Amino acid sequence: MIKTLKGYVCCLTLLGLLVAEASAGDATTGLPIAAVEIRGNRYTQDFVIQRELVTRTGRHFDPESLAADLQRLDNLDIFSSLAAQVQRRADDSVTVVLQIRELPPVVPYISYDVNDQDGWSFGPAVKSVNLLGRDVFLAGYALFGGRESFLLDLSQPWWRGNHLSFDLDVSRNIRQNELDGFEETTTEITPRIGLWLGLHGRASMVASYMRIGADLPQVLLSGANEDELYRLGASVGYDSRDVWGNPHRGWLNEIEIWKTGGLLPGDGDFWTLHADIRRFQPVGEHTLVWAGLTSLQPGTMGRQVPVYMDYHLGGANSLRGYVVDDLGLELFGAHQMLTTIEYRIPLLQPREIRLFGLSADIGLGGTVFVDGGLAWTKSDDFELERARFGTGTGIRILLPAIDMTRIEIGYGEDGWRLYLATFSKMRAQRLRLR
Repeated sequence: MIKTLKGYVCCLTLLGLLVAEASAGDATTGLPIAAVEIRGNRYTQDFVIQRELVTRTGRHFDPESLAADLQRLDNLDIFSSLAAQVQRRADDSVTVVLQIRELPPVVPYISYDVNDQDGWSFGPAVKSVNLLGRDVFLAGYALFGGRESFLLDLSQPWWRGNHLSFDLDVSRNIRQNELDGFEETTTEITPRIGLWLGLHGRASMVASYMRIGADLPQVLLSGANEDELYRLGASVGYDSRDVWGNPHRGWLNEIEIWKTGGLLPGDGDFWTLHADIRRFQPVGEHTLVWAGLTSLQPGTMGRQVPVYMDYHLGGANSLRGYVVDDLGLELFGAHQMLTTIEYRIPLLQPREIRLFGLSADIGLGGTVFVDGGLAWTKSDDFELERARFGTGTGIRILLPAIDMTRIEIGYGEDGWRLYLATFSKMRAQRLRLR
């Protein structure tokens, strides 16, 4: 919400200024654009900015298009501030000047994660949001404590001139599965190629190699000490959000399908389908959010979906008001349905702080929510009466480097639960989704 409000106000302010100038007699709308000047970028290459612009030399000036251009640039998440000036020339054309202030290209910080199953984990992290000035995202972190995690993430959002993207995740996780009673070690390599379809559409192809080890052989498909899963997937999505970081208006819809095994080598033979629909509706400066997620994993050829691929409901990023072991078997299974209604309120406007010549925004927002969820494995277990609901409130803190920290309390059947969670900028940047 904080970043949403910043971008929303920025665009409205810019549009208001342009309209005011036009009404005062400096009618720049419709005049030809003689030049677009980019100023302030010390290491971001010009083409990274230019490829996002509809406002270009030779076209006619449109203040709404310029406002949309600034919003797209802000969504790259590599600039701390953006401003534009429109200068009328003597020959009845205009020069558009973009003034840019960049985020630091490399940010070291301390990462952390906390969830109901693993508890607290901390570790070092470093990321480059603008590697070589080409909007390439490269990050790595390690976590120790409740679980051990290692992640390397590479994202090239504009790999080819037709807006092909390339992403690569390499990760290793070691955790104690308390609910199912075994230690789990997972290594995963996931490359993804995406294609942007206009300004709002996206399609992608993805592959994944997973190696899962467990000290309880009964949970494995292979009957040995580890399973190997080879997976292929595809997705299509529609994204009309104004601000990707925390939207104020728009839609975010995605359908993704995976095939594990079958004609592929390795263990397992099942499908995975995700359908994710989110709507962000402005209510003045506030935002009403509705989101629905359905995940299905039908097995084929008589083979069951392995236990370690089950969904566990409960926690800050699932069904708030519960932890994963509140209701035992009633809150986990091979399939899930989740929905949420959330009302987001700005509490503290974003404020820029500068330290050692670097700048970042900090801010604060509040939220109230209602969550609902259902998990099941067999078709006979799908009963809407088994769904559970939770409600609560919380705050969202925008901090440099770690993006957004959430502190929330949720109320479910067993009383109140306190949650602390973060939005991972690594994943948000990789998929350009949140």
